[in-house]
Amino acid sequence: MIPLSEYITKRFVCFGIILFFALQVKGDNLLISILGEKTINSLSVKITRGAYSIKKNSSIYNLNKGDRLKIRSGLIVSLNDSVGFEASGFELIGHEYVNHFEILTADGHTYKYDDNLLVSMLTGEVQLMNRVDLDHYVAGVVEGEAGYGLPLEYYKLQAILCRTYGLKNINRHKSQGYNLCDKVHCQVYHNKCKKNDIIKATAATSGLVVVDHDLNLINTTFHSNCGGQTCNSEDVWVRPVSYLRSIKDSFCLGEPHSVWKKKINKEDFKTVFSKNNPIDSLEFDSVLNICQDTARFPHKKIISTKLTRVRSELGLRSTFFSIEPDSNQLLLFGKGFGHGVGLCQEGGIVMARKEYSYVDILKFYYNSVFIVNQRAILFFKE
Repeated sequence: MIPLSEYITKRFVCFGIILFFALQVKGDNLLISILGEKTINSLSVKITRGAYSIKKNSSIYNLNKGDRLKIRSGLIVSLNDSVGFEASGFELIGHEYVNHFEILTADGHTYKYDDNLLVSMLTGEVQLMNRVDLDHYVAGVVEGEAGYGLPLEYYKLQAILCRTYGLKNINRHKSQGYNLCDKVHCQVYHNKCKKNDIIKATAATSGLVVVDHDLNLINTTFHSNCGGQTCNSEDVWVRPVSYLRSIKDSFCLGEPHSVWKKKINKEDFKTVFSKNNPIDSLEFDSVLNICQDTARFPHKKIISTKLTRVRSELGLRSTFFSIEPDSNQLLLFGKGFGHGVGLCQEGGIVMARKEYSYVDILKFYYNSVFIVNQRAILFFKE
């Protein structure tokens, strides 16, 4: 029988070897649908760094820095205003260690991306997809979701959350032939990352993801400001999730989105609750007694109407509010901005400025989770 201490040592040595090789493997590639909200009939693509090629039948077209592709309706392609071809689709493939290109659309807007570009036709319009290294994608998402001028430790946190989200939802658009879109529906991804501190934070956390007790990737939900208390997952959505538990959060208080105020006509407010069934004056009076000064309302529904529906129909910043009648008007005094589940971004930023580590911040907002290397999950499960 192997002594326990020796067994543990061997297991950790084995894990160390696997983790070492895991960290040497280049990151995954994702296929991201880009500029899908635009109607694109023509565009030009300029190589800004690296070397690219297009393989079309038996021909290979090589492009270097400064070269341009012009693409017109029907995928008629010309290279540097000379040689060209007609195609149903093609891929612009980068061959150097670093490859960048930029897209100029007919409306004059420019978008820069890393790695490869797939071009095809879909219902008479040009469809574009970016085949991109996972960390290049993550850095672009962090720039889109978090913004600029934030502490490096916060960018590390956001990179881990965005990487986890991307991998957990990697098959969200499988039926459409790609992994994720570039809109809020998945994650905001509108350009290659331009900020060195975000790129540095993404590289420093490369491969790291968040898992629960069963070593499954977690749902890394986040919002702008919780107003002093986050929500349980079942208070906003349907299912209780062990790591998405309500917590008191003093870090976000006093931040730009911590409080809000809105005046609403009483009848407009009443309409939200009476759409399905008429409500009498006593029932409506009970609605007006909503008071969430120190804690979020504990129930998901008021007179069979979800607060999340109230928020969406009235355009409120959050479901965390109290009501004060004022003649035919209602004054809503609210807290926070967003659904309130998971990471409170403004609270996390304050924590980072107070020199909490990204591990401390993550474990404050997500209950009983673990940070592991994505390629070591299988080892842990075994």
